[in-house]
Amino acid sequence: LQGIPIEDDGMEVLGQGLVGNQSLIRLHLVGLDEGMTVTSTGWVAFSTALCDTSSVNSTYLSNHTIHHICIEDDEETIPRDISLYLQLNKEHPQYAARCKILMKHPHLDMTPFLHWGLKFLPLAVAWFERAKPCTTLTIYDEDSDLRRLVLDESDEAFESRELTAMYEFVRGMPMEVMKSRHGLAVAVAYDEKIARIEEENKIALEHRDERYREALEQRDRKNLQLEEEIARLKGENERLSGIVEVARKSVGV
Repeated sequence: LQGIPIEDDGMEVLGQGLVGNQSLIRLHLVGLDEGMTVTSTGWVAFSTALCDTSSVNSTYLSNHTIHHICIEDDEETIPRDISLYLQLNKEHPQYAARCKILMKHPHLDMTPFLHWGLKFLPLAVAWFERAKPCTTLTIYDEDSDLRRLVLDESDEAFESRELTAMYEFVRGMPMEVMKSRHGLAVAVAYDEKIARIEEENKIALEHRDERYREALEQRDRKNLQLEEEIARLKGENERLSGIVEVARKSVGV
């Protein structure tokens, strides 16, 4: 688009046009009228189009196709979150939707899926399996030539998130679960796995606290040794000063 009087209102219209668009991959806005500016308000619609965080489904239906936006040949004007979404769309289009969901929805609400019954459970498990690579994917950081993780989340944290979602789903439909021997077994299994993870996290925290206490004790010992050394050197300095003073008096200085 070239030589058009576009400001925040025009950017909002363009952003809304990106919703559901699966063909446009580059958008260049060049030769804008003099004095025309785009503020953060104008970029909100683009951010929403690329990653609508109002719900998990809205995030999934966001635009994961476009990967380059340029305004007046100056990409530095693009907000950081939009640059992240564009880079994710460009480098990992097959994982973009899943990664955005994991990035923007730390707690996945399973309530909308309860009407599917237990047949949804294996689908949910499979979704998490397909989304797991998001914890290892990297993209270029816009502030450097280095790559950084798209989702900075450990394997343990990801597993905990998955089990929590499954647990809440099963607990959200207790009658269906109790009607099925397999469903009951699943519920018990998730109870045990969550309890195991909680116990492992507790042990890890205790070990971390123990290492922290040992570090503090070691620091205190070093500080005490340093204080003792300072006191010794101070006493030695006073002794030497006394010797020097006696020597000066003996020579009549």
